[in-house]
Amino acid sequence: MIVLALPFGRLFAQVKDTTGCVFDIQGRVFDASTKQPLAFVSVLLDSSNTGTESDLQGRFEILGLCEEEYELSFSYLGYKPVSHHHDFHHPYLEIYMAPEDYLLESVIVEATPFQSGLGSLNTTRLSGLDMEEVSSETFGDAVSRISGVGTLKTGQNIVKPVIHGLHSNRVLIINNGLRHEYQNWGEDHAPEIDASSIDNIEVVKGAATVRFGPDALGGVVLVNPANVELHSPFKADLRLHGRTNGRAGEGSLEMSKGFNWWSVHGGGSWNRQGDLRAADYMLTNTGKKETSYFGEVQVHPFSKMDLKLSYSHVEQELGVLSGSVFGNLDDIQRAFVVDTPLFTLPFSYDIDKPKQQVEHDSYKASLRYFAKNHSLHLQYGYQFNHRQEFGVRRTDAPNIDLELRTQSLDLNWNHPELGKLSGKIGAQWLTKANDNLPGTNTVPFIPNYDEKRLGIYMIESLEQGKATWEAGVRFDLLESDITGREPDNTIYRNKILYRNLSGTIGVKYALSDHATFQSNIGTAWRAPNVAELYRFGQNSFFLEYGLWRYTISEDFDFVSTSQGILDQNDREVPSEQGYKWINTYGIQKDELSLELVGYINYVKNYIYSRPAGITRTPRGSFIFYIYDQTDALLWGLDLNSEYRHSESLSSGLKGSFLWSKQLSPSDFFAAQPPPELGYRLAFRPNLKWLQDGELRLELNYTFEHFQHPRTITVEDFLFAAQQGINRFSESALDFDLMPPPDGYLLTNLSWRSKWKFIHYSFELRNVFDVSYRNYTDRLRYFADDLGRNFLMTINFKI
Repeated sequence: MIVLALPFGRLFAQVKDTTGCVFDIQGRVFDASTKQPLAFVSVLLDSSNTGTESDLQGRFEILGLCEEEYELSFSYLGYKPVSHHHDFHHPYLEIYMAPEDYLLESVIVEATPFQSGLGSLNTTRLSGLDMEEVSSETFGDAVSRISGVGTLKTGQNIVKPVIHGLHSNRVLIINNGLRHEYQNWGEDHAPEIDASSIDNIEVVKGAATVRFGPDALGGVVLVNPANVELHSPFKADLRLHGRTNGRAGEGSLEMSKGFNWWSVHGGGSWNRQGDLRAADYMLTNTGKKETSYFGEVQVHPFSKMDLKLSYSHVEQELGVLSGSVFGNLDDIQRAFVVDTPLFTLPFSYDIDKPKQQVEHDSYKASLRYFAKNHSLHLQYGYQFNHRQEFGVRRTDAPNIDLELRTQSLDLNWNHPELGKLSGKIGAQWLTKANDNLPGTNTVPFIPNYDEKRLGIYMIESLEQGKATWEAGVRFDLLESDITGREPDNTIYRNKILYRNLSGTIGVKYALSDHATFQSNIGTAWRAPNVAELYRFGQNSFFLEYGLWRYTISEDFDFVSTSQGILDQNDREVPSEQGYKWINTYGIQKDELSLELVGYINYVKNYIYSRPAGITRTPRGSFIFYIYDQTDALLWGLDLNSEYRHSESLSSGLKGSFLWSKQLSPSDFFAAQPPPELGYRLAFRPNLKWLQDGELRLELNYTFEHFQHPRTITVEDFLFAAQQGINRFSESALDFDLMPPPDGYLLTNLSWRSKWKFIHYSFELRNVFDVSYRNYTDRLRYFADDLGRNFLMTINFKI
């Protein structure tokens, strides 16, 4: 892999004055496999005989140039050459050159090394070969390849990322520079992002509210498409994927071309999957249909200006396991005791109810202006999200039919350096309109609302010797206008307003030439979303009531959901406040790469759902939950390491551990990611007739979770309902209907290589066809997870 990273935080390729040959180019060259500096690399300007060589530390500079733009080429014996179109306003260059026997092709990234804007925050990138391996996965599964990131699933099709125990509206997703807006309040609502169109993913594990805005209590996921340079040749990438489990097929195509002053990039994908299979039985109605396409045009009309216009579309039809949707406790009891899920049928590509249909469109226009020693970035975005959820009903109408329209405007200014002080100032404005569409014949689960957000921030960085100190501050304002309908068709309205100040301080210190230490303390906040305040009705196999949809009697033994709508005057609901301290120790040597992360996160006013009782309806007895607030504490460790034993053999070890607890009342959370440990062994045979071959063995062990709430079985609930007993009158602590599943070991084996421009790979997952259940899968009550799966990929690169 050859990676060219351009940190926008500091502008080193500067103009000295306004006349004459005053342009400079400076940078540093590294080995892509070892991350060590490369000396004596040849750096040439293609339009002249001017050039230089990198020194012993990999640094180079070319001074006194007369033109604003040049074609640069880097070459070194035994390494793949790389070319780059360079403007004077682009910053200091970092070039990672790949050895000739390295598996990846050249990749040029023209962006910040890590786009969090804070070097003291822990940020991990998934790119290159690692990203290609997961290009046919769901977005959530792709992100979970990074240590410290888990998944919350509703089967195999609906997967969302979990960062250090937090998910949904506590994890912010920035997709191609835009805050990805979707119905993230639902645990069974996954982000509509096609992994095949992604070039790299960055995960910021710290409290990154200062840079990106509210909701980033757990962290931020940055989704970055490929950047196409000017003067680049035509490229095409055709990928074909096949899987035996689900008899799935997928195809994707990307094409790009860079001209003198503009470039174009576009592509699309198609995915069709039938019913999946566990080790011992079919998983009926788990098919999937997905189509996506995108396009981007970059224009460089002047040397100081870049303009980008982009559009993307994703549509999905996702089946949900037939044996997982039931009406009442009696139905659930039958489902729990059978060996094979109810309603299991032979394999089919048909997708029946229950299912989800989602469409997401995104439009973006961005303008970058580069001056002598500062830069300005202006970005406008528009998003449209349409979600329909179909339950098992006598009508074909959806249970939920929601349209979300979002507009955003971002302005960021990298101000001139003041001595050793550098930084940026920015403002963000966003509006959302979320509406229930008519025709569902149900009481809306959440009301309609219009939301406005305004935020301003400042981040500064100061270099002092081996240390870089950083600090930031941000102010946000949120206002929502809410309109809803009661079961008796009574209309209610409300307006809510939240404001908050966030801050962060951190340091990055070079302990030696090979070791670094990062530490960051940051605050984050999140206003309660409309669903947490107003949700009303059945969700899955239980009922849920938001914070303003119930009252509790004075002696706390009775919950009423028929007293009308509350507001801040009746029950104050403060915003969540997060305080996260994260520390990272990293080693980067010739043979060893290691990163150890430790963190602690205290969340005040944490919003969660807790059981409140059993209610009888004409359809039977249901458990019902109410939303409440408590204080929460989460801490843990992440490990990621790789050791290069020889030119042909390398191994990697990664793991994660999370401890989380409710503080008042003292209790454990359900469905938190259990400890995980993974080992990888890779062998690259040194054969002349075999290009870039690699054989890989992966062992991934998931432990049985030792932190979990009490277990109350369905039989206990049915007995209590018959006797008129409220199981929660004395204790409203959380519970689970089943204890956590046993730990399990999954074994994966893969081989990849290439022949000319054809890259191919074969992979066998769950080699021994192990039966297991994932603790963070909402369908673990009804069925096992995936059985053995054989995957084949053919990739044509032109």
